Amino acid sequence: MFFLTFLRHELVRRMRQAIVISLGPAVGIGLVISVVAASGGVQRAQEKVLHALYGIGTDVTVTVAPPKPPKLGTPDAAKYAFTPGAVSRSQDLLGLPPGLGVLDASSAAQVARLDGVESAAGGLTLMNTKLVVPSLKELGPDGKPPASAIPTTSTVDGVDLGHTGLGPYASAAIGSGRTFAASDAASDVAVVDAGYAAAEHIGVGSAVVISKKRFTVIGICRQPQGGGAADVYVPLARAQALAAFQGLPNLNGHVDAVYVKASDASSIGTVRKEIAALLPAATVTSSASLADAVSGSLSSAARLAKELGRWLAIASLAAAFAVASLLTVAAVTRRVREFGTLKAMGWRSRRIVAQLMAEAVVTGFIGAALGVGIGFAGAALVRALAPDLSATVATNPGSTPPQNVSINETGMHRQIAPGSTHTIAVHLTAPVTLTTIALAVALAVAGGLIAGSFGGWRAARLRPAQALQRTG
Repeated sequence: MFFLTFLRHELVRRMRQAIVISLGPAVGIGLVISVVAASGGVQRAQEKVLHALYGIGTDVTVTVAPPKPPKLGTPDAAKYAFTPGAVSRSQDLLGLPPGLGVLDASSAAQVARLDGVESAAGGLTLMNTKLVVPSLKELGPDGKPPASAIPTTSTVDGVDLGHTGLGPYASAAIGSGRTFAASDAASDVAVVDAGYAAAEHIGVGSAVVISKKRFTVIGICRQPQGGGAADVYVPLARAQALAAFQGLPNLNGHVDAVYVKASDASSIGTVRKEIAALLPAATVTSSASLADAVSGSLSSAARLAKELGRWLAIASLAAAFAVASLLTVAAVTRRVREFGTLKAMGWRSRRIVAQLMAEAVVTGFIGAALGVGIGFAGAALVRALAPDLSATVATNPGSTPPQNVSINETGMHRQIAPGSTHTIAVHLTAPVTLTTIALAVALAVAGGLIAGSFGGWRAARLRPAQALQRTG
């Protein structure tokens, strides 16, 4: 009881000094919390990119690169060329975006049987391209096509109606109309994204034309993420029947993506390895592996948080603990008379050291409380001031996006093929978790013990005779 009474008395008497000493670790702890929160925000942003592309509930996606396109000038290449004729003609084509190939639809069932997989579903990510092939009379100087020949595209997603909780459609929320029913599997019905519906003046009951087929709009949906939603969702069977790809008149029995939900988060790594062994030619992507395939400001933020943030936090902690140790040693020096007198009264060195260590631990808890407050303030600033980040991902993250090559009077020009990448806007958050707070408290107490050990070492060397000389 005397130990606790003396401890309380000394802390109250030296409250200002205790607060000053605790400020050093508090600043370091606050910075650590802010950096860890920002890093956690970047990690969540990467998960949002995965969900924006492949839907909430999807942990792993499986895609495959396309075969090499036919060489220019060959009969196969001629099939994909449009030659102006005597009259103009309209084309409405549904096919895969650049960079994606096809998988056998049975791959989804094979993946679903793997250990650690809760469910798997196949899907089709498609582009619907509409253009008018001009007549010879409509060509301008040097054969330049008119502005009306510029193609327009929209994105179409084939949804497995037996697994609507997996894939891009899983993130959609119906705003008006209704969602798909199991009986819609063979029907020409569609759910349209709200942004696309507003731009094209589409409502429930309207019709959209996909590959020259009229689909009745049964619902208008909204996606929580920006940039990853398809324009139109249709039943998978209808998308397979209408789409074509490099010599395949339709995609019956084929998909271009398999969406996988793991049984729990700890199984994702194992599931990735199992799928890679089952489908060695495929690209298997999770939120962790997607980070390596992302470019844009999100990628820069991830590198900054990982490299600069970590070392900044370590340097700040080291400096803060050093300052706290020096202040503690200085405080012990000013208390030479007190400790010397206690020794002269019979206090052993270990009792004085224990007293100092207890004061240091309490000071550490004060520093932890202040540091947590500073950390929450820093995390709030990150949330308020951080701009939206952009993430650009190839349609098939395992391959380089294909490029279009054009030649004019200024030379050869290359640009990424339209539809071969997704650009998604992600807002950076800075979540402060209970684990982060517990780590902050542990670091603050550890800092207090380090500072107290230096003070205790200084006090242990003090001899009663020194105190008697100073108190005389």
